[in-house]
Amino acid sequence: MRVLLIEDDQAIAELLRQSLTAQHYLVEVAADGQTGWDLAETFEYDLILLDLMLPKLDGISFCQRLRHERRSSLKPFNLNTPILLMTAEGASSSRVAGLDAGADDYIVKPFNLDELLARVRALLRRGNVGRSPCLEWGQLQLDPSACQASYQGQPFHLSSKEYSLLELFLRHPQRIFSHGTLIEHLWMLEDTPTENAVRAQIKGLRKRLKEIGVEDWLETVYGLGYRLKEAQVANADAAVGEADIPQQPTSLSPYSSIPLNPFWEQHRAQYSDRLSVIERAVSALQTNSLSEELRQQAQREAHTLKGSLGLFDLDDASEMSGQIEQLLKTDLLNQPEQANLLELTSKLRQAIQPFPQTQSPSTTEKGCNSSSSPEKLALPQRSQLLIVDDDTQLLAFVQSMLQPWGFQVALLSDPQQIWSSLEAVKPDLLMLDIEMPGTNGIELCQKIRNNLRFGDLPILMISASNDDETIQQVFMVGADDYVSKPIRAAELVARVIRRLEHAMVLKKLRGLEN
Repeated sequence: MRVLLIEDDQAIAELLRQSLTAQHYLVEVAADGQTGWDLAETFEYDLILLDLMLPKLDGISFCQRLRHERRSSLKPFNLNTPILLMTAEGASSSRVAGLDAGADDYIVKPFNLDELLARVRALLRRGNVGRSPCLEWGQLQLDPSACQASYQGQPFHLSSKEYSLLELFLRHPQRIFSHGTLIEHLWMLEDTPTENAVRAQIKGLRKRLKEIGVEDWLETVYGLGYRLKEAQVANADAAVGEADIPQQPTSLSPYSSIPLNPFWEQHRAQYSDRLSVIERAVSALQTNSLSEELRQQAQREAHTLKGSLGLFDLDDASEMSGQIEQLLKTDLLNQPEQANLLELTSKLRQAIQPFPQTQSPSTTEKGCNSSSSPEKLALPQRSQLLIVDDDTQLLAFVQSMLQPWGFQVALLSDPQQIWSSLEAVKPDLLMLDIEMPGTNGIELCQKIRNNLRFGDLPILMISASNDDETIQQVFMVGADDYVSKPIRAAELVARVIRRLEHAMVLKKLRGLEN
């Protein structure tokens, strides 16, 4: 099944793409309404997932154009393609407008992804009356909700492409599919196969089904293509109403195993940038210099945050974003409303970039328990960090933790180059892994401490070992602090800030002595 996903929030788009792909859907993503429209004019889709508020062409206008303007087109692609509208607008007027414009269903952000996938399946079943949730041909059965194929009640394995081919034939039992149509439905444009490759896939699927006892199920219509044999079409598909949509799933879908934390770590900076637009608008409002363009932009960003943050279990942040959006819709705010807007914006910043707390007391303890953001800390402007570890994935992970706090992060996966990197980067703090091939972090730490130029550099050691002997070695060679794997973001950031603050205090004291 080919799905067009039109969503301008990159993190949500990627999360949905992976979730749908895990259930064997072929997904193409457009980041704005106009790009989505261009794709809808060019290719046929089985379903369109459409955000309501989009740049260049909003969701309501998209629906209206697709349902009405396409009727006069020579190639009315997607004229009747189901549209699932995604909106952060909880008001019934917005939902009514979307449905009246031509959407078939809607879901309010932040949504439960299992519910969204169930709505997708329900929309794909619409079109033929009396369908059951499972697709069947005789004793051959396909369960789209579990992505599971079975024959005579016994599950069997299919490759992703074999599954997609079988699903397509079972969903459209009367339709003849040419090689070109199969390619259009089951392959991305950049992966377009030859007709011989399509024949090979059909042959492979026939062979696989024959091995388990399913024969003579697919008919070759010479000169036209393939279709499911009519003789045994039974209970092949169709629509189910709201009762089919689980509000609280009783079992986990294949999608449910997709972890959300990596998406948050990867895209947190993007949401921070969106909040920065709101902060600029609030600041301009305080000085009576807020332009209409900036107000509308901030309102759009608040709308996006309201719909997106809840997916990452930041429910309070999502609710605050909605309140901010409503306040920004008002042209003139009185003093209490302006104060409320300022407070909400400050709390939202804390919610998406909470100042981390550490277990042990330190000079940063006050900051950890306050509402300060990293930019307000008395640290060197854009402190430079050098991280040395042979694990490139860990390097990228640590970088994603630290960069949103304003740190400049340099990564080094080859410890043999540490001296040249120290010269080039001139870091304010060094992070060293203990276990690395060809060298040892403890030995490197000792050498750096004995170096005249870098002997005072704050050093934070990283290790998967947290036994007393290792920790004792770390501090004996002169390391300033120690973090054990797996690394927790809050602890790491707090320790980095603490070491930088401590280094600043030492520099000031030395300056007074001189």
